[in-house]
Amino acid sequence: MAISILKTMQFYAYSLIQLLIEPGLFFRELAQKTDKKKTLKRAIGFMVICSLFFAGASLLTGVYAKSVFQMAIIYFVNAAGMILISSILGYTAMVMILRKRSSFPIVFSLYAYASGLTLFLSWLPFLLWFTEPWKLWLIYTGLKNTCKLTWKHALIILVVSMTVQFLLIYSAMIAFVN
Repeated sequence: MAISILKTMQFYAYSLIQLLIEPGLFFRELAQKTDKKKTLKRAIGFMVICSLFFAGASLLTGVYAKSVFQMAIIYFVNAAGMILISSILGYTAMVMILRKRSSFPIVFSLYAYASGLTLFLSWLPFLLWFTEPWKLWLIYTGLKNTCKLTWKHALIILVVSMTVQFLLIYSAMIAFVN
């Protein structure tokens, strides 16, 4: 059990360092992994670890109207949910535009790794202007290197999925915020 946990943490630390140092190589290696189930499990694990860190760190930024436990759940669901929504929209855009080039576990993995990495800094509100473009560049790099897309196709998929995501969030704000 302890060895399994140690190996798991070693993989996540390796992934984090590799994404920081050489994201192109990391995403090329991700494309070469043939076990989609294991790739998906690792991506979900990375997303959960990063979302837990984000939720814990975000609690340090202010005073809240709700209890700390409720806010932690809200921050965690927000972080993990945005990764899931982004990956679904990116995959949907890929299917509509390119007639499906990669499987969903691969697309989810690149979104999870790219977004998860930026979650380590995005809990600081003033770093939004740095982490969002960085996340988008990592996703673009992942689409090019993991899914083997041209730069035009990767950019189109990214712009379409970002636009749809923006419109969904905007319409939710109009519907639910006074």
